[in-house]
Amino acid sequence: MDPKIILKAVSRGEEISPIEAIILMQNYDSYRHEIHAAADSLNKKLNKNVVTYSHCAHVAYTNVCRYSCRVCSFFRKKKKPGAFTLSINDVIKKISKTPSLTQVNLYGGLNSELPFSYYTGILKAIRKEFSNITIQAFSPMEIFFIAKRSKQNTREVLKKLKEAGLNALGGSGSEILNDKIRKKVCPDKIRTSEWRDIVRTAHRLGINSVASILFGHLEDEIHICEHLEIVRNIQRETGGFTQFVPIPFSLSNVDFSELTKLTSKWYREQRLPEEDAIARLVSVSRIFFGRTMNNIQANWFTLGMENALRSLKAGANDLGETIFDDTAIKNLRKKNGSVISQPRIRRVIMKAGKTPRPRSVHKKASRKTVRKTPALVGAAR
Repeated sequence: MDPKIILKAVSRGEEISPIEAIILMQNYDSYRHEIHAAADSLNKKLNKNVVTYSHCAHVAYTNVCRYSCRVCSFFRKKKKPGAFTLSINDVIKKISKTPSLTQVNLYGGLNSELPFSYYTGILKAIRKEFSNITIQAFSPMEIFFIAKRSKQNTREVLKKLKEAGLNALGGSGSEILNDKIRKKVCPDKIRTSEWRDIVRTAHRLGINSVASILFGHLEDEIHICEHLEIVRNIQRETGGFTQFVPIPFSLSNVDFSELTKLTSKWYREQRLPEEDAIARLVSVSRIFFGRTMNNIQANWFTLGMENALRSLKAGANDLGETIFDDTAIKNLRKKNGSVISQPRIRRVIMKAGKTPRPRSVHKKASRKTVRKTPALVGAAR
């Protein structure tokens, strides 16, 4: 299959299949400029020249977790040094430290000692103190855990959390939606089918969510495109994803030594430089999602500002949050800091020749489709 034929179809406004996305990824080195141009052109049609951001604070309510995921440096076991669980009042105090917030993102470990009333209590308290703030909280993994501990089904939990003030679910926990890879990277987390069911249920209840992908570990192009296909199919059905967020996984950190051993010799030899891996995924994601997903985030903190700005020319239209909690993932970029002011992020966006605009999590991404495409196991063009 000739990548030029695929890109011509994209220029005509057609969606591509997962197989065609794999072909673009595998031929990225030879066609990077054409792929970037196609993604940028599509982004301009969808979002004009606008780049969004969110004046948002991340608040971790607990880092006590019964699991030990290899990709996480956040969790602590109970009574271990650094373990904490915030009271509801402490959560409110943390949010209050930053004025004029439009959104708060809550996340935490899987703490067996927290009752269901704790989660609803946090949401009610935030809604009471900050009536107009958007509350994005709890990943599908957290929802699954909360339901199991409180002996409810996930729909009941989601419905009650929405009544307490929840607007959207967080995007963590999806990692890579392939169960064979998940067993190696995050074996304790829910399976792909469970993640999919929770997300669909949330969307049907009017709770938006963020879709993300953790890339650059044990996956290959097929795994990535399987992940993209799952997200696009859900978005076609529900329209409930507000954005798609690629998150790079760095094996340069010494803490990743155990995962490095699991990585196949082929993948280690074929690994792209980080800046190319980021641009490849951003651009192919934009092309693959087409009109079903308006917003592709290039988070300035997790990608680094230079890579984020480069991504704005390869299909991305969002730079992420102004305040980032640097305790949650291992591939930290402390040299960049974890806070950027609204005036500065606006200046950065304008310097890139774009128009800055605050983002609202309430706004759903489009789920308009152009044509039905074959599944990953189907035929290519």
